[in-house]
Amino acid sequence: MSRGNPLEPLTGVASAVLTLSVIVYGAATAIRLTVGLFQPVCFTAKYWPHDAEGRDLAAGVRLDDVERVTLCVDEPEPWHHVLGFLSEGPVPLAQTAALLLLVLLLRDAARRGIYTTETATTVRHLGHYLLWVLPTVAMVESIARTTLVHAAVTFDAGFLAFFGEWEAPWWAVITGIALLSLAKIMRTSAEMRADLEGTV
Repeated sequence: MSRGNPLEPLTGVASAVLTLSVIVYGAATAIRLTVGLFQPVCFTAKYWPHDAEGRDLAAGVRLDDVERVTLCVDEPEPWHHVLGFLSEGPVPLAQTAALLLLVLLLRDAARRGIYTTETATTVRHLGHYLLWVLPTVAMVESIARTTLVHAAVTFDAGFLAFFGEWEAPWWAVITGIALLSLAKIMRTSAEMRADLEGTV
C-alpha cells in the first residue's frame, strides 16, 4: 500500500492557490496593459497633508485626520502608467512568486525527503526571499505612489513621505526568519542522520 505524498494536502492547496493567483494576476495585468492604457491613472495617497483639505472649514474648526485620498490623472503620460503599475503590481507579483517557490519546495521535499540537506537549502532560499524581497517590493510600491503624489500636487508633499506609505509585510519578515532557523535545524538533522547511517 502506497503511503502517498506525506506533505498533502498542503501541496495540493498551495498548487491550487498558485494557479488561481497566476490567472487573476495575469488577467489583471493584461487588462492594465490594454484597456488601462486609455483610462485615467488613479492612485491612493495615504497620510495626506491635512492643511491641503482644511481650507474651507468654518472658523475654529480644524481638520484632524485624512486617512486616504484618491487622485486621478485624467490625461496621463506614459510614465504615469509605469508608476501606476509600480504602485500596485510588484507586491502581488512577489507574493505569486513566493507561492511558486513554496510549491517547488513541497514537491522537492516529497521527492527527496524532508530531512535532507537539499531540502534544507531550499527552505533557506525561501526564507531569504520572504525576508528581503517582499519588504523591498513593498518599498518600491511606496516610492512609486509617493512620486505620483509629488507630481499631482503643487505644494511640497515631503520627500520622506514614502516611509509613511511603506506598508512593511511583517508577516513575511517573521516567517522568513522562522524559515531560516528551521533550515538550520533541518540541515543539522540531515547531517546527523547521514552520520548515523554511515556508522550502521
